[in-house]
Amino acid sequence: MKRFSVFILLAAVTAAGCAGTQYRDAAEDKGSMEWGAKEIKATVNKMVDSLYRHLKDSEGTAFIEVKKIRNRTGEHIDTKIISDEIVTQLIQKRFRFIDRSYTDEAVKEMEKGMTGLIDPESAVPTGGLVSPNYYLYGEIRENMQYPGRTQKQYIVVTLTLSNLKTGVIEWQDQQSFYKVSATTRISH
Repeated sequence: MKRFSVFILLAAVTAAGCAGTQYRDAAEDKGSMEWGAKEIKATVNKMVDSLYRHLKDSEGTAFIEVKKIRNRTGEHIDTKIISDEIVTQLIQKRFRFIDRSYTDEAVKEMEKGMTGLIDPESAVPTGGLVSPNYYLYGEIRENMQYPGRTQKQYIVVTLTLSNLKTGVIEWQDQQSFYKVSATTRISH
């Protein structure tokens, strides 16, 4: 009897473990009231397509530095996922981005090379760093309403490309979502 109980327990644990996780295509996510894969994919796809069309028709080489996409909603949204996916897709289309997170380390390597401590053949030369000529930044905002027993959430993601030399906004696009769900909220 003890063996049978142990067998049943092991079978139940194994079945629960196998049925617990499923991988799906994020583009096919049905969505929910929380920010998720559906919103990320829709935003990234629209912004990459729109920004790509703008940049490929622009004259000169674009060197873009990505600034923070600000989350102005009540939800936890990891905006770095959005910017990382946009940058990755545009780099694959041969656009260039400036990453200043290692600039201080690069300058230190250049300084070491100028001291004579580093072999001149392998020293990092000065004067090679590139400045951005564009900033890409944005915001995610929402409007919440609770009419009756429903929750209505209107979310707008806005991204902007600004020319650093002129201060002119050269490109901007938006992706919006309107979510309606039943709620058990008692007070407004």
